[in-house]
Amino acid sequence: MDDGKHARSWRDDYRKLREFAAATEGIRLAPRSLTVPSEARGGFFGLVEQVQLGLARDVLGDEAKRVREAASRCADVRKRMLASSGLGAFHLAPTLESLLADADKTLAKPAFALVLDAVQGGLDEGALEEAAKSALPPFAASMFRNAYEAWAYFGVVEALGPAKFYAVSSPDTEEAHAVPAEEVWAASQATSPERGIPEAVFETKDGRVFAMKNEAARELDYYGVKIERRRDSSAGGNTAGLVGHRVLLLYRLDAVEDVAVTVDRQKRVQTPIDLLVEVLEPNDMGYPAYASRFVERVNAARSRRPVQVVTFDESGEFPAGLLEDDSVAPIERRTVGFDEGKLADIALLLNDLRSKETEEP
Repeated sequence: MDDGKHARSWRDDYRKLREFAAATEGIRLAPRSLTVPSEARGGFFGLVEQVQLGLARDVLGDEAKRVREAASRCADVRKRMLASSGLGAFHLAPTLESLLADADKTLAKPAFALVLDAVQGGLDEGALEEAAKSALPPFAASMFRNAYEAWAYFGVVEALGPAKFYAVSSPDTEEAHAVPAEEVWAASQATSPERGIPEAVFETKDGRVFAMKNEAARELDYYGVKIERRRDSSAGGNTAGLVGHRVLLLYRLDAVEDVAVTVDRQKRVQTPIDLLVEVLEPNDMGYPAYASRFVERVNAARSRRPVQVVTFDESGEFPAGLLEDDSVAPIERRTVGFDEGKLADIALLLNDLRSKETEEP
């Protein structure tokens, strides 16, 4: 279906929606209020949904295709990871799960309020379209980034050959235990501003053991900082429901039962990360303030191997001299696109046998 037909379709649906509202007894529209009687709700909100979907499809165009591809690839690599390990589910944040289940419907979700505001305010199709052009592209860009990050991080883990997953339990946040589990939630832990705990442990087909965490990038900002309760805005390590920029942390263990608290901010003790993988966008590298924040993160994280920066394409560059600066943790940039072979190359960095140790910063 071409874009012109899409455009005519949602505009026609919007006119039908306004006509339906005007002709149906009991529907009352005002800029700050909406009343729809129960017998009219199916017809009214059915038309709202048609407008939503068509409007989003028209406004987003090729960007919607790109998001759909990222979501599809993410769902596929996760499915293979689950099949190889026997894990029942590896849950992402609810909004991201919705995207993987139905990308078009999720991308159209912000348009719901826009359509209601427009019909309540008596706005025409042009005004609704302008509102959608402001609201929908940033949401789609966020959805692409989150789906792409999840695809990349699942891809690295899948390339390691996981054979069995364990959840990590910590009743008191001072000790951590790997427990058999049917499901794992990304970035989940017993909430603790003082301590960081992996979300899962997995054994590989070749007998290695890793702890992992899909950590919110902003949480890394606190790893090397002693807690100050009045000024601290850490999420306490538990960001399972958050849709936001993440990094993948992998820790090599000698055995499953060796999983432990990885960060104790009160004691200023931190387990070095065996590998840190972070997806960056052009602005993350090109804007000095963002690049500086990235450097602070990776320096605090203390990865044993060069930090793996994954980018979708070649666009974007770090400030001149940053990669050669001795005060910055070693960094390797990899332009990956949707090439899973390049994610497997990242996983190969963990093939050497280096024992874990705990160090003080």
